[in-house]
Amino acid sequence: MNILVKKCMQLTILIMIAIILPKIYASPSTKLTFQPILSTTQLNEHVKINVTVINVANLNNWQITVKFNPKIITCINITVPEDNIFYGYNLFTPTPKIDNENGQLSAFCAIQGTVGVSGSGTLCTITFESKILGISTLNFQNPNVYSIDGTYLQDPNYNLIPFEPAIGVVQIIGSDFTENTFTINHGTETLKIKTLSNSTISSLSYDQTTKILSYQATGPDGTKGACIITIPQRIMNQTLIVLSDTTPLKTFIRELNTLPENGTHNFLYYAYSQTTHTIKILQTITGDITGDRKVDMKDVATASKSFGSTPNSPNYRLVADINQDDKVDMKDISIISKNFGKYLSP
Repeated sequence: MNILVKKCMQLTILIMIAIILPKIYASPSTKLTFQPILSTTQLNEHVKINVTVINVANLNNWQITVKFNPKIITCINITVPEDNIFYGYNLFTPTPKIDNENGQLSAFCAIQGTVGVSGSGTLCTITFESKILGISTLNFQNPNVYSIDGTYLQDPNYNLIPFEPAIGVVQIIGSDFTENTFTINHGTETLKIKTLSNSTISSLSYDQTTKILSYQATGPDGTKGACIITIPQRIMNQTLIVLSDTTPLKTFIRELNTLPENGTHNFLYYAYSQTTHTIKILQTITGDITGDRKVDMKDVATASKSFGSTPNSPNYRLVADINQDDKVDMKDISIISKNFGKYLSP
């Protein structure tokens, strides 16, 4: 019996070693990211962002395709800096493709020859110019896909090198914006909420039961106010709505790509006429544009009042432009219809 027990113990130890050792000695996964991952700049200024690879092995060539919001930023150029990861090698770098109408850019670079490099370094530098206040995410398109609009890394034998893509965020603010950081309780955690605004933001609180984030925004009467608020996804996610007092201002919907996010936080930008407002942000369901967490005839009526309008129309309301394509049309009505009768209980 003692011999059997001893052998069982030895076998258990060997199994544990087999499980643990690979985790100890395995190389960290290759990552493709932006540096800085979060950029903040003012109107009409340029911002430079590096595309960086971390912990790559035997890299011979790469291609990136990045999607951005052309309403917020414009791509000026894409360059491969002298001190890039391929420094010291002869390179093939065709002219990058920049599509500022649809918000997409592509760049490619390869070592001339069948060699590869390992380590971490810069692939290229992207220069953007800010256009209006707001948020743009930077998303790698078709990661790990070898295609004309893919984002991929290859070794000298044209094998794909798997990587984990990151999401970048560019914030465009006014010169009179100030930053505030607040803390809230979420279960046993203490989380941070950040605001960038030309209003005075105060009395921020979070109700864990109703899942409503609220605060005061105060500014000179009649002037234009704007705010960017960064919210951890753990407290609210997917579909959010902002209300000023009781007036719905804007919805943010992940499935429609109108909720800027980086995998851990959501970034909400909204504007309003200043005075003293109680701002409320709550999680809701797609199609709710009144802020009552249900989709019914009130939402249909609200959208109908703005039907056919554009941002230059007197009856245009941003909250009714659900997909944020600068017009209220059947696409918006169909989103409401698709979710008609649904409701959310916090």
